[in-house]
Amino acid sequence: MDKLPDSMIVLGAGPIATEMAQAFNRLGCKTHVIQRSGQILSKEDKDMADLVMETLKAEGVVFHLNASVLKANDLGHEKEILYKDRDGKTLSVKAEALLVALGRSPTVADMGLEELDLEFDRRGIKVGQRLRTNHKHIYAAGDINGAFQFTHAAGYEGGVVISNAIFHLPRKTNYQWMPWCTYSEPELASIGMNEKRAMEAGITYSVWTEQFKDNDRSLAEGEKAGLIKMILNEKEKPIGVQILGLHAGELLPVLLFAAFGVASAIHPYPTLGEINKRVAGSFFSKKIFSDKVRKTLSIFFNFKGRACGLE
Repeated sequence: MDKLPDSMIVLGAGPIATEMAQAFNRLGCKTHVIQRSGQILSKEDKDMADLVMETLKAEGVVFHLNASVLKANDLGHEKEILYKDRDGKTLSVKAEALLVALGRSPTVADMGLEELDLEFDRRGIKVGQRLRTNHKHIYAAGDINGAFQFTHAAGYEGGVVISNAIFHLPRKTNYQWMPWCTYSEPELASIGMNEKRAMEAGITYSVWTEQFKDNDRSLAEGEKAGLIKMILNEKEKPIGVQILGLHAGELLPVLLFAAFGVASAIHPYPTLGEINKRVAGSFFSKKIFSDKVRKTLSIFFNFKGRACGLE
């Protein structure tokens, strides 16, 4: 875009749609969000997602929930979306710009994967827990395998691939404590199971909450909206935490450190908390990669097998 549109329709209400809707609305663009289900951020618990939506509503974003899109029209100077509401009534929304944020599909077509007999579907390249495809010497990490489309997930998976493919140290992925954060204001950060996933798994759980309005630092910052919600299983072990509020993404590392230690924790990207892992990594790498190990690895990585030759 070379100019700010006067108005915009956002199709979808996931993290990217929510972040962009708030951003454009704050820039002065009248923004409508059309969502198929009855809540935004559908992977999150409804009570947490509704608090984000209420904030955006108060800022002027208009939401159309339980909307089934029927047709999109290009009227020249503006776009039109026709949709049915939950009562079956056909409605219309018009705006200068249209942002389609209905998910992402990996680009796996025209790569010759069929000729390699490499298994894939519309979600991406199929892999096992070690991120190995149906060919034992081919791995797939990051968005392309359709697991978690996060920058920090790709970094974590890259480490798993290196362990298995380069060092031949068996290592499986474990997404139980994969964190993520929606960078709206207030932020909504999650790790582990929320209530929705706990119910789907048939887990008996209890919920413990604390409000940001009862925190002195939050009050000093002028931020009263938000809460932290901790989910415990029947053995009173934490299985997940959701944080909605000021710097929510920065609060997750405290929980990650408790679960994994500083060096092995996965941080949501981008957060300031990543710097903790980097400094810990610098300390441990100096111990692990001595001069002797460096020389051995140099020989190892300079070796090229037949698969790397021009022939």
